[in-house]
Amino acid sequence: MVRKQIQNTADKGWDFPEPIHPGEHLEDFLLDTGLSQAELAERVGLTKKAVNEIIKGKNPITDNTAFRLSKIFAVSPEFWMNLQNDYDAKVARQEEVARLAHEAERHLPNFRETYKELVRLGAVKKLTWNKNNLIEITRSLQSFFLVGSLVYVEEKTMNFAFRKYDRSNLNPYTLAAWVQLGKRKATKTKVEPFDKAQLRARLTEIKKLSQKPWQEYVVKLEAVLAECGVVLVYAPKMKNSFAQGATHWIDSDTVLLMLNTYNQDEGKFWFNLFHELGHILLHGKKNVYIDFENGERSQEEEQADAFANKWLTPHIEKLDVNELVGDEKEIASTVNTLAKKNDVSPAIIAGRLTHEHRDDIDGIYSLMNPFLKERIQYTNL
Repeated sequence: MVRKQIQNTADKGWDFPEPIHPGEHLEDFLLDTGLSQAELAERVGLTKKAVNEIIKGKNPITDNTAFRLSKIFAVSPEFWMNLQNDYDAKVARQEEVARLAHEAERHLPNFRETYKELVRLGAVKKLTWNKNNLIEITRSLQSFFLVGSLVYVEEKTMNFAFRKYDRSNLNPYTLAAWVQLGKRKATKTKVEPFDKAQLRARLTEIKKLSQKPWQEYVVKLEAVLAECGVVLVYAPKMKNSFAQGATHWIDSDTVLLMLNTYNQDEGKFWFNLFHELGHILLHGKKNVYIDFENGERSQEEEQADAFANKWLTPHIEKLDVNELVGDEKEIASTVNTLAKKNDVSPAIIAGRLTHEHRDDIDGIYSLMNPFLKERIQYTNL
């Protein structure tokens, strides 16, 4: 299988000539001049064995040897150096194609759905998934993940600190790709050095932006967080990744904050934003935090949830169910009053009430829907 893939690569136009060791050229020079290997060895100060191993292709012509040979034959030292460099480059290419073929056979199948999603988003070149293209697809994915081997993606980049998610169809390869999209954006985005004190001081300003139309605040949020050293990435949905948000420290001065903004209601958007800000302000820099809509809660996730509720709705401990009983106008009045009291958008109040009373109030979703019907569809990738 590997041999066939190498041949397919050559057939597609790769520069794949057979490497010729410079020792073969040296042997031709000896025949032309009538020198024996032993005589050459004596004249250039090498052992006969060393010369023989060069001619047999077992050892290279070093720069030092190239200078010695240039004194015997009517060619420059660079002639021998170039022969050796050309040979080494062609051997390296052969070895790389063999490694790619091995990866295409052993590891690439795990990335099939992920590759399809990346093609849909325009993040990698579109190629038909067939045996003739598997090496090129492997190279494309390696370049996307910035790795020498897809094994690194499997062994290193998927060790996320995230909520345990009970969906059997969660694709960790696609999840890793979703995070990588954010990392790529972060490394190309210039922000100020991270300033924890400034970020905390601007939380009130940030939450007040929720009262503006989402088309306005998504842009403003980027700018405000950039001044605090945070790259805010609005990421598209990727099939079977299920991520709602993520945080990852790019370096000691820059932190990535990702949000899923595919068809997202504003209540979830703002809670997810402050949840991720909670991770940044409360937790360490070593972990990548991936947050899903549902999943097992760790202590750190509970802390991030509490942080979001504290900052977004500080004047709501736990709303009495009786306060949400009545006609639509009365309920709307309650929501708007709470929004004004907490200095946030009614959508944030509706989102919290929906979450807290989804099990004890019939029709809570339809009651809160007027405040949540506006959907965010935005990406800055």
